[in-house]
Amino acid sequence: MKADDSGLDPDQRRAVEQRARQLLDRAAAWDRLPTPVDDLLEAAKLRTAPISAFDQGVVERYIRQIGSATARILKSAIGKVLGILDVHGRIVHIDPTVNREKQNFLKLHETGHNEIPHQRGLFRWLQDCRHTLDPEVSDLFEREANNFATVVLFQDTRFSAMAADSDFGIKVPLKFGRKFGASAYASIREYVRRNEKACAVIVLEPPEFVPEAGLRASVRRVDASPEFVRRFGSLQLPEAITVGNRLIQCIPGPGKRMSAPADLPLEDRNGQVHEFVGEGFSTPHNVFVLIHARATLRTTIQVKQTGLDTPSVTVGF
Repeated sequence: MKADDSGLDPDQRRAVEQRARQLLDRAAAWDRLPTPVDDLLEAAKLRTAPISAFDQGVVERYIRQIGSATARILKSAIGKVLGILDVHGRIVHIDPTVNREKQNFLKLHETGHNEIPHQRGLFRWLQDCRHTLDPEVSDLFEREANNFATVVLFQDTRFSAMAADSDFGIKVPLKFGRKFGASAYASIREYVRRNEKACAVIVLEPPEFVPEAGLRASVRRVDASPEFVRRFGSLQLPEAITVGNRLIQCIPGPGKRMSAPADLPLEDRNGQVHEFVGEGFSTPHNVFVLIHARATLRTTIQVKQTGLDTPSVTVGF
């Protein structure tokens, strides 16, 4: 699975959330939908580059000046990132090829690097010297910026409060995420992280058909609500979901965006079996499987029964 991209200790999280709320205050952005990203950048005294560093024409002109050896490094570097903050110029560069919702998050992520004081000061110093950021520090800074962007984009608890007023299900974060200008990826993860119910989302890479093995979808990451972790622990899943695993029934079929709700028994920490429901939603980039305890649902839904007899265990399916 992908490395943790948002984990912080309580003190780190509180400090980042405070800075995020302060920016929302300065931009008078509370309760404005979609979240006014451009106004937030203006309040942070940042602007988006009129011609992005990701623009192919800009890159090619620069390559002609610096030579082929450095050009290969430049192309590789830009290929690995989607956003860049020029601290001195107070300019944010965003890859224009990603969709608008992803651009919103990237802009706020780069704004986080500027708004978090210890990051802004260090990045300014690094731009003036030949030193680079230690990988562990860089990873922490990225996790801080991700949390900052999430709090600002979803206006702290505004998104989760609105979503909590609806019947539970995977369509809820998709509906309210669009209102906030957020991607499906960010919306579903935020829905789970702040949910009071026992639920989790399993993010899969796009499924592929493997000769003689059938459907296979690699596991990208898992996010779970605090209540899920408390009662069921952490889901330890295989590297990929394949035929024979109960979760395979939650992957939408060819040409479909949603799967039918499926039955997923799951044992808690005490060995007691609970009835869970799994729902899948597919995008061109990922498949999201939302699992939640049937007992928490306000309404009864029909689930798909399968002949799979893979046992349910505390750490997975």
